[in-house]
Amino acid sequence: MNHEQNNTSSIPEWMGNLPFKSEEEKKPLVITREKELSTLYGFEGHQVCSEIYVSTDNFCFNEWTLPPGHYYAPAGLHPGDEVYYVTEGDPTAFNAELGEVFQLHAGDALLIPRGTRHQIANFTGKIVKVIATNAPKTWVEEDGGTHIPQVQAHWFFKGGNQ
Repeated sequence: MNHEQNNTSSIPEWMGNLPFKSEEEKKPLVITREKELSTLYGFEGHQVCSEIYVSTDNFCFNEWTLPPGHYYAPAGLHPGDEVYYVTEGDPTAFNAELGEVFQLHAGDALLIPRGTRHQIANFTGKIVKVIATNAPKTWVEEDGGTHIPQVQAHWFFKGGNQ
């Protein structure tokens, strides 16, 4: 995978359709590990692993992991509001357009209003885990989207830093 492939605008087939394929299927549902979807976001070498639990026409709910010493790229930019809740680690959030930097810790939440370019780095020696939700949309085709491959396993977490 290279940067040119990642810059391709493409909305993944599952986006807006997980776990329900149609409006008629929507009902209360327990999301078990078998129902989650593993993806990678970002350019090769600057990716986060994301477990997508729900992606409907109204919101997306996921958990992502960033290994020590890494950041994700490209910076996120969404047509909806996003909230990060840090469950593990001490990530650093950036808004390069405004020069803002926020140091986050486990138990902190960060509100990212729609249209705010943002990026997270992990300058520590510990894994960062974040629960995130976007509403009403994560990507729309005309705003560019980013290629998000579906994967079987997150290969760069195999080793001593888990």
